[in-house]
Amino acid sequence: MPAPSQPTAVAHQRRTQHRERGIHLVSQSTSKTDGPVCTAISPRLTEWVPDILAALREHTIETIQEYTEQTDPWRASSSILDVTLPGWNSLADSWDDATAEAVAYTRAITELALTGTTTDSEYQERRHTELTDTVESVGTGRGALNATLGALAKGPVVLHRELDVTPQAITLVLDGPAWTDLSDRRTGVRALAAIAVLADGFDVRLVASPRLRRALEGRYPQWCEIHLGLTERRDRSLHRGHRSAAGSPTTNSTQSAWDALDGLADAPGKRRLLAALEPDSAQTYDELTAHPDLDIERGTVGRYVIELESRNLATIDRRRAQNTVELTELGETAVSECLTDNAELQHPAQTQLQSGLTATTHEFTSTVSPRREGQYLTPADEWIAATGDPEDTDFVQWAAGSKHPDPTLHQRFAAPAHEEGITLVDDQPARFDDGRVTYLSHHADELLVICQWGGPLATLGRLAAALLSEKALDEILTPSQVGEEFTGIHDGITDYDPGRTLRRGHQVGWLSEDETSYEAWRERITSVRDAHLARLATLTNSDDTAARSELFEDLHGLLASATHLYHAVGIDLAATIRIPDTEPIAQNTARRSDFCEFLAKTATKQSVYGIHAGYRLLFEDRPEKLCRRLPYEVEPNTQVDLTMSWVIAGPTATTLKDAITTSLSDELTTVREAIADGTEAAPTLEIPVIDGTTYPAIRRVIDEIAMTHDGQWTPRERQRLVRLCLRSFGPSDTQRQACPYDVVVSLLRALSESHVPTPADVERAAATLPSTRFRPDLTPTATKLYAALCRADQPRSRSELLERTGISASSYDRRIRDVRELKRVHSISVDGRRQWIVDDGTYSWWRTHVLTAALSTPLVTCREATTTFRAQQAVMWPAQQDECSTASLGSGSIPANRLRHTAFPVNMRRTQTADATAQTPPYHTIDRRRQSRHSQRVKVASSEPTPVPATPHTPTQSGEHQ
Repeated sequence: MPAPSQPTAVAHQRRTQHRERGIHLVSQSTSKTDGPVCTAISPRLTEWVPDILAALREHTIETIQEYTEQTDPWRASSSILDVTLPGWNSLADSWDDATAEAVAYTRAITELALTGTTTDSEYQERRHTELTDTVESVGTGRGALNATLGALAKGPVVLHRELDVTPQAITLVLDGPAWTDLSDRRTGVRALAAIAVLADGFDVRLVASPRLRRALEGRYPQWCEIHLGLTERRDRSLHRGHRSAAGSPTTNSTQSAWDALDGLADAPGKRRLLAALEPDSAQTYDELTAHPDLDIERGTVGRYVIELESRNLATIDRRRAQNTVELTELGETAVSECLTDNAELQHPAQTQLQSGLTATTHEFTSTVSPRREGQYLTPADEWIAATGDPEDTDFVQWAAGSKHPDPTLHQRFAAPAHEEGITLVDDQPARFDDGRVTYLSHHADELLVICQWGGPLATLGRLAAALLSEKALDEILTPSQVGEEFTGIHDGITDYDPGRTLRRGHQVGWLSEDETSYEAWRERITSVRDAHLARLATLTNSDDTAARSELFEDLHGLLASATHLYHAVGIDLAATIRIPDTEPIAQNTARRSDFCEFLAKTATKQSVYGIHAGYRLLFEDRPEKLCRRLPYEVEPNTQVDLTMSWVIAGPTATTLKDAITTSLSDELTTVREAIADGTEAAPTLEIPVIDGTTYPAIRRVIDEIAMTHDGQWTPRERQRLVRLCLRSFGPSDTQRQACPYDVVVSLLRALSESHVPTPADVERAAATLPSTRFRPDLTPTATKLYAALCRADQPRSRSELLERTGISASSYDRRIRDVRELKRVHSISVDGRRQWIVDDGTYSWWRTHVLTAALSTPLVTCREATTTFRAQQAVMWPAQQDECSTASLGSGSIPANRLRHTAFPVNMRRTQTADATAQTPPYHTIDRRRQSRHSQRVKVASSEPTPVPATPHTPTQSGEHQ
């Protein structure tokens, strides 16, 4: 039915008027209540969308009554649908579930608007209930057709967008605990999508506490940036240039040289040749062949030089009897800036992580870039260890090289940390160039502190100095974060004055009543920090026990004051202490005792119960300190929380678990006497010591990555991923441990290439890690070979593997046997040459490239006198299952042997010639009436079948030719 002209004109006029639809972030005190107010909005949209629709029902009825002059509900709803869903009654288009449910909603709400709410009879009462249920269930997934947000958008949202002169205001008060404690990220995504849909037709006023805003910003950065403008690109690293040692971007020539080296990560021979060239001295091919450090044949030198010339890294002079080659200006820059002394690739000054490691290779996560084989990736551990020679002001540095955090680098160090305890990680951390450097990484509402163990006193000072450094005060603990008068602590909901809460509740030191303003406190705390650091420089190696004990006490107070202040403003802290060599601690009793005592005494002081310092509640016994506490009540079955979690990373860090646990137990049992005898109530404090390399810990890391990046892995796939990680990143003598850092890097690299990476994709990403971190159960040479095959997108021959791995031919011949025994490694024969491939379990490459070519070649049946197989390749058929007796190809069949990890040639290039009168050889036909998943029954035409033997593959001495 065509729409009446007058309503259409009115609707058009209303559409052209200015509206303020969208999502507007407001505070609880400033939000207006001129529309429906829905509180406790949880991430589960089915819990609050019906309430919103019920609250809007009366307004929707009034809107319809003002819009239409029709008295018949059917005609009135049809005219409305002509405006809200143009073409809804077209016979050419079929309705989807969302359209059908939206039409049912429009019919129902219009009937409610025009027939009134009288329920004089049982039928009217039942009819009114049915209409109300239809109106309030649209778009929730519980409607007549189970349609979700599409029905919400096509029903009530578009109705109010088209018919309301001014947008109706809706106030949504988010339930903070429900959002922050949500385990399934996808539930939150659907709820935020529903809010965005509502914003298309209403003035949605969102009420969220500052802490919740930070949580949303960290977990849903794209949504916050689009609808709230919160992130402002802070959640993505900047890829424009790289900082040099002095902090300035690299020059264009350096970047051009780095780009010219792209793809040479797996070509050590070419890199060595490039490093051997000279800029002002031309060298002949014979001279390069005789170079003692190259070990490259003359023919190979020619090919390598031509490729370097194509990259503008070298120039060839062909005017003489013998060609000569020398470096170009770009090649000289590449050698001096981008190659190490042993011809390894290194980004200029190690100042910027490659995008393949740190984040997706694109700016927005919805766009996926293809994987480039051989892409060089700077290991994060090497990046962190390359501190350089810091000035006095650079002992505290940003982990990503700038104040803008790199989310992936941040997550690499954050993922292993357990929220309430000490996590031990077996890792091989590189030693810092300067052990005094401490790193900060701030993302959303989480701050990481990364330092190197330098003894109890030095480490304690480094942690305190980093948290109260100028960088932290300028970028994190700012007046906008804490408030000019510290009104930002605990979201401003405490009953006490903010200064009193910090001083007498959290026991923050150096904050007197005269220093309640931010500027006064900052001036005081920085002077205290500098004085303590000056004492630390003097007493680090001193034998003055009394002075060192006093400094320990002051630094503990300074660190506790810092962590409690961060906790009060809603920032989670995690400290990573890297120990390059754990053997001295594990073997030396005194060092082990110092280390465990440091953790036991420091971790317990970073504890909080509500707004109260946990240490003062449980352990403090000095009367002058106890009398300054705020009054408190202890709820039953509650415990003290930590203001900072801990990660200890070292080669054998997990072996220290028992010693750390014992030291913590001794410390936690020495509570104040009044608590020990039961005269004073107090909450409990537990600090678990967690092995971060076990199956449950790796599963937790994978779940965390899946939740953060919306990884769509099934429980079975996650189980396979855990087993893959335990096999790929654990010690060589066990498959029950794995390094969580390598797990995080591999998962994030795989997610940057695919929204739903398979375990094979994750292993391919893991193969880009250094050979010392991938498959330690193999020898280093075998690891290089297997990693090269994992990264390859097509089969590789012996010569190609030698070139890409840089190993010798003798090493290849010894270790290829170990590699071919691996489950996913198969050999095929292409043009009579053996090549190797790692398959993902579906033989996708083999089917795509080999079978397609073979099937496209015409075959002459064996009944003819002359049979010619015209396939252009002799292919190798990998044996998949022991049950496979034959493998069919076209109308014939190919015998497959019953041996695993073995491939047999099917040489289809042979020509058989027979007398035309000779008896036709037996041929095979396939009985397709009875097929199983792995085999097909073969019926032989003759009574005495003649088997077709499979010729075993017999490699030559070189291992390439049959």
